[in-house]
Amino acid sequence: MKRFIQKLMMAMVALLMVFNVFANTIKVVAEEMPDEYKEKTKDNYWAELVWYKDSGYRAVIPSYLTDYFASSRVKWVNSLNVQYDPGFPHAGISSDPNLSNDIAAAMNALDVYAQDLPHKEPKDPSLNRWQGGKQWNPYNFDYSTDLVTKNTKDYNVRGDIAERGLSSTAISNHRIGDKINLDFHLDLSLFKKIKNTVLIAIINSEFPAYYMMKNNMPETAITQSDAELVFVLDLPKGLESLDTTKYKLSGIDGFNELSVTKEKSGRRIVVKARLKAPHTYETLKELYKKIQKVKSVTLSVDGLQVTSDVEVNKNNTVTGYAYGVHENIFTTDNDAIFNKDASAIQNDDKHDFFRQTIVYAAKQSVAGRDEAGDVNKPNLMTYTFRVNHKKVTFMNEGATHATVDVEQGKAIDTDHLTSQSMPAHPNKAGYTFKEWNTSADGTGMKFTGTTVVNQDTTVYAIYSKNLSLMNEAPKLEVKNATIKQGEDFDLFTLIVSAIDKEDGDLKSQVKMIDMGGFDKNKVGKYNITFKVTDSQGASMMKKATITVVKKDHPTLKPTHKTRNPKVGDNTSVLPYVVSMISAGIAFIIMRIKKKEEN
Repeated sequence: MKRFIQKLMMAMVALLMVFNVFANTIKVVAEEMPDEYKEKTKDNYWAELVWYKDSGYRAVIPSYLTDYFASSRVKWVNSLNVQYDPGFPHAGISSDPNLSNDIAAAMNALDVYAQDLPHKEPKDPSLNRWQGGKQWNPYNFDYSTDLVTKNTKDYNVRGDIAERGLSSTAISNHRIGDKINLDFHLDLSLFKKIKNTVLIAIINSEFPAYYMMKNNMPETAITQSDAELVFVLDLPKGLESLDTTKYKLSGIDGFNELSVTKEKSGRRIVVKARLKAPHTYETLKELYKKIQKVKSVTLSVDGLQVTSDVEVNKNNTVTGYAYGVHENIFTTDNDAIFNKDASAIQNDDKHDFFRQTIVYAAKQSVAGRDEAGDVNKPNLMTYTFRVNHKKVTFMNEGATHATVDVEQGKAIDTDHLTSQSMPAHPNKAGYTFKEWNTSADGTGMKFTGTTVVNQDTTVYAIYSKNLSLMNEAPKLEVKNATIKQGEDFDLFTLIVSAIDKEDGDLKSQVKMIDMGGFDKNKVGKYNITFKVTDSQGASMMKKATITVVKKDHPTLKPTHKTRNPKVGDNTSVLPYVVSMISAGIAFIIMRIKKKEEN
C-alpha cells in the first residue's frame, strides 16, 4: 500500500515537473485557448483570463500576468509543460465544478508526506537522507501547519477589500470631498504551504535523483526565482485616484517599487509589484527562508477622493482582482543555472532539473464578504460605500416653494453640493418674510443655511405683519332706523359694512360700544355707537340713530241711524253710557212696583 501511494506521488510530482528540455529560442506564440480549457474556466468571474503560450510555458493565466511571462527571469528554461492542469498547484484559475474533488484527491495524496511516514534507508550511506527511517525534512517544517494536508479544505488564495478602520462587510457612508483609504488584503498562507509541500514531495519520493541525495540539494543547491503581484481596482463613478493618491505594499519583502497605471479613463487602477533579483542566483535554502516569512500581503491605497460625480443615495462599489505568480528552478546541477543551459543533464537520470510555476487568482474571503456584494458572485472581491443626500422641502402657504439636496450631516451652505443653495425668500402681500421654521405655526426650530441636516426635513415660511405709518383706518358704514313702541329689533342690523384696506371685510368684527340707553318700549330717539378695529390697531366709530314711535290705537266708525260721539272724544261717551244704564234700571223698578199694587 505504501509503495502504491509513493508511486502515486511520483506521478503527481511528475505533473509539477517538466523534464523535456529544448534548446530552442523562447518565442511567444499567439494561440486561441483550447476548448478543454475554455470549458474548465468558463464560469470564472473573479479573474480575467487568457491563454498564454511560448516555447517554454503554456497555460491559462490572468491577462495581467502576460507581460510577466514574456519577461520572466527563468524563461531561459525552455521546457514546455504539456501536462498543464488549471487546478493544483495553481489556485483560483479553474471554475470546473469537479475541481474540488480533484483538489481533495491531491490533498489526500500529499497528506502522505504530512504524516511523516518512515522510509527505508538506502544501503549506500552517502545517499541516506532518511536517517533512522525518518523522512527528510531539511528545513524543519511543522507538518501540521506548514504543509498542505487532507485537512486543507479551502484550496484558494483569499482576499478582501476594506476601508481602513472599518468592517470589511459593512457599507460605509461618505460625503462628497471625503478621502477614502482602502486596504486590499491577501492571505498567502496557501502559497507557502504549496512551496513547502512540493519540496518535501520531491526529496522524499521513492526515487529521488541521485545527486539530490548525494550532494544534499537542500543545503548546496542554488536557484533562480521570479515573481509578480498584481492588484486591479475598478472604481465607480465619483471615486477618483488623484496624483496625490499613494499606494504601498506591506507584509512581504523583496519587491521593487510599485508600478501604478490607469486604464478605462481612470476608472481602473492596476498596481504591479515585481520581485527584485538579488543576484543572478541565490541558494535554495535562502529562498525557502524568505518563503517561510510569507503569510499575507496588503496593498494600502491612501487618498481616493469622492467627487460630485458620485451617484447619491445608491451603493457605489469598488471591485478588486488580485493575481500572483511565483517561479523558481530546482536543480541538482548548479552549472545549469550558472550557464543558463541544462542540456548537459538532459539525458542524465541521476540529475533533477525543472522550473516550477505557481499561479493564483484570489477569491473573496468568506468572512469579509461585502454586505452589498452580488449574491450570485460570492467569489468577487468588492467594497461598497454610499453618499446619502437628504432633502429639505420649503413650504409656503401650503404649497412647495423649493426642494434642496444637502449632504447628510452637513448644512446647505457648507456642503459640497455647489449647485444646491437656500431658496429665495417668498413674498406675501402686507407681510414681511421672517424665517423658515420646522413647524407651520412658527413654534419649531428656526432653519437656516447653516442648520445641519441628518434626515429629510420640511420647513415652513413664517411671516410678520407689515407695520406701516400710513395705515388707513377701516371704513365703517351704518344706517338709521325707526321702530314702533315695543317692536323687537336687532341693533347689529344697523351695520351696513366694515371694510379695511389691508384686512378686508371686518363686518363680523364690529363691536357695539354704546347702546345709548335704548329701550324699545319707550318712545324716543337713541344713538347707538359702533366701533371696528383693524389688525394694526386703527379703528373707526360710527353712530346710528334708532327712533321708537308711539304705537297706534284702533277707532270706531259712525253709522247712518245712530249718532255716536266722535271717535277719540272720551269725555262725552261715558256720561251717555251711564244715562242709558240708569234709565233702564228705573224702568225695571217701576214695572215691579206696578205689579205689586195690582
